Amino acid sequence: MHICPQVEFPFQKNFSNDVLMSLIEYTKQKYVLPLLDDYTRITSSFNLWMSKRAHDIFALVINFLGTD
Repeated sequence: MHICPQVEFPFQKNFSNDVLMSLIEYTKQKYVLPLLDDYTRITSSFNLWMSKRAHDIFALVINFLGTD
């Protein structure tokens, strides 16, 4: 930041609210919704674990239940 002061990093709350939500929406539109015709029930869960001393973990789990 000292070398390039015009670089501005988003706050953690803004990142989780804006960037991750837009990523989820993009993923849903591109990969999930086209497959919905073949399935009768879909469940999903989203988890985000943030750690000060380790890597952050993002998990999006989608279960597709078909009629077969």
